[in-house]
Amino acid sequence: MSRKLSEYLGVNNIGFLATIRALENSTFSPGIDIKLSLDIENKSRQKIHDLGFDPMDSTNKEIYAGLKHKFLSDSDRIDSAINEFDGKGDLNSKIITNLKNITSDRNCFVIKHSVVKRQLQNVPPKILLKKLGYRSVDSLIKREPVSVILSAALCVESDTWKSHYYDMYKKLTPSDFEERKIEIFEPRKTKSWTILSNNLLDINQSTVMVSKELGGIVILPVTESVRGLSSATLIFALDGINSIRVHSVFCKLQQVKEKFGETICNVLLGNPDLLATVAGQEIPWHIIQKFYNRNIEKFPVEIFDPHIQSEDLGLLNIENILSSIGPGLGFWNGSEILASKELSEIVSFNIKDVCINAINNLDFKKRSLEYFREALWTELILRYISEQSLEESIANQLDDKLIEGQESDGLALSPVFGF
Repeated sequence: MSRKLSEYLGVNNIGFLATIRALENSTFSPGIDIKLSLDIENKSRQKIHDLGFDPMDSTNKEIYAGLKHKFLSDSDRIDSAINEFDGKGDLNSKIITNLKNITSDRNCFVIKHSVVKRQLQNVPPKILLKKLGYRSVDSLIKREPVSVILSAALCVESDTWKSHYYDMYKKLTPSDFEERKIEIFEPRKTKSWTILSNNLLDINQSTVMVSKELGGIVILPVTESVRGLSSATLIFALDGINSIRVHSVFCKLQQVKEKFGETICNVLLGNPDLLATVAGQEIPWHIIQKFYNRNIEKFPVEIFDPHIQSEDLGLLNIENILSSIGPGLGFWNGSEILASKELSEIVSFNIKDVCINAINNLDFKKRSLEYFREALWTELILRYISEQSLEESIANQLDDKLIEGQESDGLALSPVFGF
């Protein structure tokens, strides 16, 4: 069964087996990987049946085509439901309105706008200024939301500019942060923004840009009609809200550490937000937050006092939100870690993978598996750390690193595998 999981994850079986053995030795609870593998097989067969195929007599290519068709059909249902509920106006604006409603009670701990404005004045985004037709950074800041400016600048500016900009983050202190609502933006409908938005779509490969450090989500306008694109925007914007929430809690927890700014800078540059190690596996914060969010009634939130409250740990369930929009959309519930396996070929049921495959009409050989594999690895680790021995180990490491502001004295082994 470990071999099957390693094939699902696309990793070397020998190294993966060593990881599983280390995790099971730490929990004294063998067979978690076997149960997970069986869960995937059984639940995936049911999904294939729900899709209208015979699980015992269907090829992966048929299932792949069926999933893309299902997503596009469901996207039509979502569009119709939003249009019917929200009346007149373009679909993009209606999605933004719905997203604002979802985030109306969602706070985040993020950098103050005034701080980022000052940083942009120190390192002006000259390429962005030229593309938008502004003569000065002060004029740009006066007329454009800072989340929109920063998101666009990080896409179009040079690596040198980005390096200079992020260097300033190293000097940030907790006083440079504040608690505020997650914000949803759409660029202004000007000629220069229309041209730039098309450029950003090519660079970003998505209609959604997420500024984790500012708690802002930018929805890029689309000039041509693409079936399913509005649903893709909704899905990845919801995913962006979760990313902001995870980063927000991580920043709150770092307030007790001396090198606060350097830590935040490193994470924003793509380095993992590691706070615990189990069985040689370094566990990033988003997995720990998902664990406590999943078991919020089991564990007292006092473990994170004084900075974190139980509501801070909450994350959106994208599949549940979609299923609440209309009938038939419940198919995607529980599909995050499901896949069809035929010999060594894997087809993901994860709605984010299916979305990418369908929107871009990707050939079978170019299909996306990224989100399925990330979700599966997360689920595997979650099942192991749900065992009491590992949960206690993580709690103790968090206590050492966060509550007292000390570094863990435990030996951090090099991970065999991880996302």
